[in-house]
Amino acid sequence: MEQTLALQQIGLIQAKAEPAYFVRFENFPYDDWKPARQRYDFVNAHVKGNSLLDIGCGYYPITEEVNVERKVGIDVSRRAAEKAKKDFHQFYFIDITQTDKDLLRSQLGTFDTVVASEVLEHLENPGATIDKVAYLLNPRGRFIVTVPNGNSLAGNIDKLRNNGEYNRFKLYHRTHISLLKTQKWEALFKNAGLEVIAFDFRPSDLVEGFPRETTPGWKTFCRLAPNYFAHQYFYVLEKPENKFLEEAK
Repeated sequence: MEQTLALQQIGLIQAKAEPAYFVRFENFPYDDWKPARQRYDFVNAHVKGNSLLDIGCGYYPITEEVNVERKVGIDVSRRAAEKAKKDFHQFYFIDITQTDKDLLRSQLGTFDTVVASEVLEHLENPGATIDKVAYLLNPRGRFIVTVPNGNSLAGNIDKLRNNGEYNRFKLYHRTHISLLKTQKWEALFKNAGLEVIAFDFRPSDLVEGFPRETTPGWKTFCRLAPNYFAHQYFYVLEKPENKFLEEAK
């Protein structure tokens, strides 16, 4: 109970110190952005072990269908916290970006799986959070990540048709500040000592509704250049044994 209170108190202090940041996500239009079935399926297929941490779980947790012995959720939105906490054994209203990694590890322990689905793109320094996740993983633990593609042809076509501004994607990207290409994401993962063991993506259309995601052969074509044709990137990363040994020294 002391551990729970310690982190919860830190979350309240963080919210008081940076109210604008917390309110930004408090007012997020969650009902407009329910997770796509493809994201659920990817996460469900790659979770491993008996413990899971869902970072920035939101109003509709992507891990709600996952059954493990210990499932922990964290988020910076009070509204999301009140709705989502029933899906977890433990829930914490904290900002992981402002919480020391040693404190997180001492209070939460380590995990077989950590999930950050549509979270890292909201952060000014996603690499720092990726480093913290690596620190919270057990040896051979997995980090499951989904992030949007901010450089898709669909997005660029949208801007070309609207004098350089998003129209169709305006709401989608309004809180996205780290829209990176696959090479940059993978460099951040490598810097944290994580290995990519699986990659997938959701194909994008080019203009609204065409081609459809399920059009036969479209995803196969999109595989030629995911940086241009993906709507979202899906990653499974793993922490090698030697990374854990380095941390223990």
